[in-house]
Amino acid sequence: MAETGEEEARTGSEAESPADFLANLGKALRAKENSDVGLADILAKHLLSAAPAADAVAKARDAILKLAAERANRPKAGASDG
Repeated sequence: MAETGEEEARTGSEAESPADFLANLGKALRAKENSDVGLADILAKHLLSAAPAADAVAKARDAILKLAAERANRPKAGASDG
């Protein structure tokens, strides 16, 4: 007969699938204080998947470059058109 502790440990490790783990990791990255939510969203969408697309890294890279370009080209506060 298996001990109760062994049964609970086995049940606890089987309860969370890899997909669940990765989804929870994405949520934790978004919720963490001082985290970059935009970047966390990109990681969760493209890379934190149990079965990422074959071109997931390329898609993530493109999304990161787009995010960086948007942030670099933000209008300055206080600037006016004339």
